[in-house]
Amino acid sequence: MKLARRVQYGLRILCQLARSYSSGPLQLGEISAREGISEKYLGQIMLSLRAGKIVEALRGSQGGYYLARDPASISVLELLIAIDGDALELDEAEDALAAKGETGAMAREAWTRLRAAMEGSLSSLSLDDLRKIVIFKEGAGDFTI
Repeated sequence: MKLARRVQYGLRILCQLARSYSSGPLQLGEISAREGISEKYLGQIMLSLRAGKIVEALRGSQGGYYLARDPASISVLELLIAIDGDALELDEAEDALAAKGETGAMAREAWTRLRAAMEGSLSSLSLDDLRKIVIFKEGAGDFTI
């Protein structure tokens, strides 16, 4: 599966916002410098994330972007849907194949199951889960209960 660059960058943006969740908003310029992504492109992605009610913006000199909810309640699937709503949808060609007999229906069943598995996995993976996984893998260990 090849994810759109916007989705990949969107996840990196959200990870930055998750890391600074309790510290306040981040400005686009700060995220741009940290991630090496143009500010203009970040702005376009932020529009999608705001429309998906994943991030909010605060105006003013101390303003910037911040997560609309706790990172534990934002799933990777929400990001995917906000930026590329149809990324996991089967295309019309696959639907046409399913109408062409048993082998088409078998292939469609395989893709339908794959989509369901991916949706289930991505909906159960939160930004906070990702943060904890990275901390654990880096050996810093977060042993809070």
